Amino acid sequence: WIAAMMVKSLAFWSYRSTDFEVHRNWLAITSSLPISRWYYEDTSEWTLDYPPLFGWFEKFLSLFATIVDKNMLDIKSLNYASDRTVLFQRSTVLLTEILLLIAVLHFTRMFPFTTRFASSGGVSASNVHHAGMSIVILAAANAGLFITDHVHFQYNGMLLGL
Repeated sequence: WIAAMMVKSLAFWSYRSTDFEVHRNWLAITSSLPISRWYYEDTSEWTLDYPPLFGWFEKFLSLFATIVDKNMLDIKSLNYASDRTVLFQRSTVLLTEILLLIAVLHFTRMFPFTTRFASSGGVSASNVHHAGMSIVILAAANAGLFITDHVHFQYNGMLLGL
């Protein structure tokens, strides 16, 4: 898992799609406007168009964003991408992906066939554990999530984990 995270951190300074600015703008919207205006703010073409729970997630992130670089929270700062902003936003994707890994680990422990096979003598408990960890590692190293979340810039790993 740590190796996968280290590789993903190499993408911090790579290509940034428009979704990077979309999420920066959503941070600005949710940090500076009341919830009643989140879906009607029109300074930018990147209006908040995700469900309210995601808006609250962006609001939560904005609490930390203000510490890192207050300018990223200015709605009028279109295409703002200081080094601190890039580092912050990329780090949030990396850190929130932990929710996916926790969910996958929980799933592997709850999956019915693992306990059935282990108790029937077909598979040892140790092998079940190793299989579960292999699944977590495969999730952490998923190339599709790497491209969409860490290069293109989205939070799909976190959303899958929820």
